[in-house]
Amino acid sequence: MAKRDSTASFTNPMVSKISMLFAAICMGNVGLFVSLLQQYPIYTIVLLRGIFGTLFLFIFMIKSHSLSKEFLKDSFLSHWKLLLINGFAYPFVIFFYFSSIAISGYAIAAFLLYTSGIFFLFFLIFTKEENVSKANIICFVLAIIGTAIIMEFWNGNVFTNGVIFGLLSGLAYGIFIFTKKKIYNQRIKQNLTMEMKGNFDIFLTFWATPFLIFSFLPLGFIDLFRLTLIDCIYSILLGFIPTALAFTLYNIGMKNDKGGNIVLISYFEPFMATINTAIFLHNLSFFTIIGGSLILIANIIILKASPSKR
Repeated sequence: MAKRDSTASFTNPMVSKISMLFAAICMGNVGLFVSLLQQYPIYTIVLLRGIFGTLFLFIFMIKSHSLSKEFLKDSFLSHWKLLLINGFAYPFVIFFYFSSIAISGYAIAAFLLYTSGIFFLFFLIFTKEENVSKANIICFVLAIIGTAIIMEFWNGNVFTNGVIFGLLSGLAYGIFIFTKKKIYNQRIKQNLTMEMKGNFDIFLTFWATPFLIFSFLPLGFIDLFRLTLIDCIYSILLGFIPTALAFTLYNIGMKNDKGGNIVLISYFEPFMATINTAIFLHNLSFFTIIGGSLILIANIIILKASPSKR
């Protein structure tokens, strides 16, 4: 008898939300590692994230028995078009995001990355992939207003390189999230089963990271020979905390999200980046506090929403 793929099974909505919350906290620390490796070009830092993220996720794949030929073949052939779009979008997400961090700092770059929510909800509505509730839209508007306040748009410094890179990262990330969501919806609707045991959450996380290596190895290969021991430690942590661990938790949260809740909960990532900005960069404005509070309110409303109403 075929074993049911764990992705098609139901997960408690609160477990999904908690997974997303911890994923966002892990992801919110990525700016620290970019700063610690700032002596290298952005493309090299992206490459390092790809190498060590892929390494950790390969270990996760082994431990979850997800490297069988049958499992990999079925996983790819079931969603190959969406997987390719997902994989090719990921290098753009990380490169533009890291570039924005280098120019604008942790908090601004992280909030700009999460303009992806605009694109994600637009894709949900336009394709009618899922119903988006009025409460979600209202909370999302609160989050966007909070983002605008943090960025202090009224100062007129809107179209700087940091902002442009940040918005491009948001567009690419919106595509990345949407393709994941469609993949999970397909699996649930089709009730996919596989003969061989495997963890699709880990597979989907693993899938994107080698694209970072393929894209940036030609540019950053020489820099790999310049790595010191401490640089290797920073790179290992970059590959594990905000990459392998974070995106595995993210996918667990993503698969049972309904109507865009995932977008709002994931706003804890830029909030975490804001905390790091205050602690490590000593650059936290009054407007960042106000904007962050609005984002927190939006998250609290969604977290308190009853799953039984969906």
